Amino acid sequence: MAVWVEGLIQRESAPLLEAAMSFSFQRHLNIINNIANVETPYYKRNVLPEEGFKRAMENALEERQRSHWNEFTPRAGMGVDFYLNHLPRVNAREGREWGPERHDENNVVIEKEMADLAKNSAYMETLQQLFKSKTNGLKSALRDRIA
Repeated sequence: MAVWVEGLIQRESAPLLEAAMSFSFQRHLNIINNIANVETPYYKRNVLPEEGFKRAMENALEERQRSHWNEFTPRAGMGVDFYLNHLPRVNAREGREWGPERHDENNVVIEKEMADLAKNSAYMETLQQLFKSKTNGLKSALRDRIA
């Protein structure tokens, strides 16, 4: 029965949601780290390659549609690696998007980080609600099958 359940979960959107939640969590930690170092001299802002993650997810979904086994297995690239078949491991990179130049060469702009934090928090909340809905649907389907 465990193989059947694993196959059902692998064909559904659960691996994609799990990968997106993991990426969002790592992004959240990165933003918090940038905020914590807003006054640190010579600190360089770290950003995660969101476009690379999105591209890897799109490629994995396209490959899954073409695949015979219908498994979700994203490939590394664009600054994003994957482990356990789908959980992202991202490498932060330096980035300067906007804001005033500072004499201490710190390029963190607190307004930008706070906006990114709010956006990422809303994204995480949405993903959590989708994941909860998905798991509740699987639970009820399994309950009906066993009963």
